[in-house]
Amino acid sequence: MSKKTDETVKMLNAWLDILIKYKGTDLHVKSNAPIRARLKGAIKRITDDRVSDDNMKNLLLLLMDNKANISNLDEMDFDGTYMHSKAYRFRVHIYKHYSGYSINFRLIPQDIKTIEELNLPTSLHKLAKLERGLVLITGTTGSGKSTLLASIIEEINRHTHKHIITIEDPIEYIYNDKHCIIEQREIGSHTPSFSNALRASMREDPDVIVVGEIRDLATAESILQAASTGHLVFSTVHTLDAKETIERMISIFPTEEQNRVRTTLAATLEAIISQRLVKGINNQMLPAVELMYKSPLIQELIRQKRDDEIIDVLAKEGHSFGTQTFNQSLYHLIVSGKISEKIGFQYATSPSDLKLMLSLSEEYTKH
Repeated sequence: MSKKTDETVKMLNAWLDILIKYKGTDLHVKSNAPIRARLKGAIKRITDDRVSDDNMKNLLLLLMDNKANISNLDEMDFDGTYMHSKAYRFRVHIYKHYSGYSINFRLIPQDIKTIEELNLPTSLHKLAKLERGLVLITGTTGSGKSTLLASIIEEINRHTHKHIITIEDPIEYIYNDKHCIIEQREIGSHTPSFSNALRASMREDPDVIVVGEIRDLATAESILQAASTGHLVFSTVHTLDAKETIERMISIFPTEEQNRVRTTLAATLEAIISQRLVKGINNQMLPAVELMYKSPLIQELIRQKRDDEIIDVLAKEGHSFGTQTFNQSLYHLIVSGKISEKIGFQYATSPSDLKLMLSLSEEYTKH
């Protein structure tokens, strides 16, 4: 390691040490700007250091490690990983903008937490028992999609005997074989694209296929084919809730294909799990979760293009199928004293409906 590289590593690790110390999730490094981090959901300045053009160039050389030419960043972004130590890995995303370059470091916990440890609904355990179909995990960036998905995959790994193939960009959580065979493939390093890897997986005898993200038509088509041919497929989508997810999946396809896709989704979609992280009373981040599980009525609504009615069905089918709306999730967090009313209303799908739910709650009005 050259002296310049050694200095760059020390500088970067010092910033990451601060992030780790304060239990942050993301480090933001921007050309000619102070170092900032996301701590408890908010962006905070964590040091007086500013990133000079020379420092940024050295960081790019270190992180890209000859995998791509820096000049290519004029036309493309770069995704990779950085190993801070044996205990801490980071997902790295490099991109160019108006005033220079920026780098986002997302902390990838080494330990995969259970559903209970993540304060998630216990009904999610049934996803690990599915044999076939499509499960979509949704939410905005930083909402915990990857963490939620990893907990389900690890549960499959601990309790079943299956062959799991993951296709990721980049690989985040590292799985160790327990009762399952798990093979993790990274875009760029092990396969050229999600769609290529999905097509190849059909010749690799998988039971479970995990696709990091649905980004394009080819990937969406391959996922539907895999789910239709008896495989269990998990993937993530950057959408807010079940209704938007279904509409996004269908809109990826040409107009003339959309009726076919609706029919396929109605038949194969086992669940849509949508998550938002909200600040708790003690400043910890807690999941508010919308749960949509397959039911005859949900299937009919998807087929008949009645997506606007889905949220009402989720509110009513909780006892029968374990479904739950965001408002119901926030209601339970408020009533149990885990979050404030103010935070609940801030994240509610319908603040007025949530207020009505609380006003009618004998349990809550006693407080």
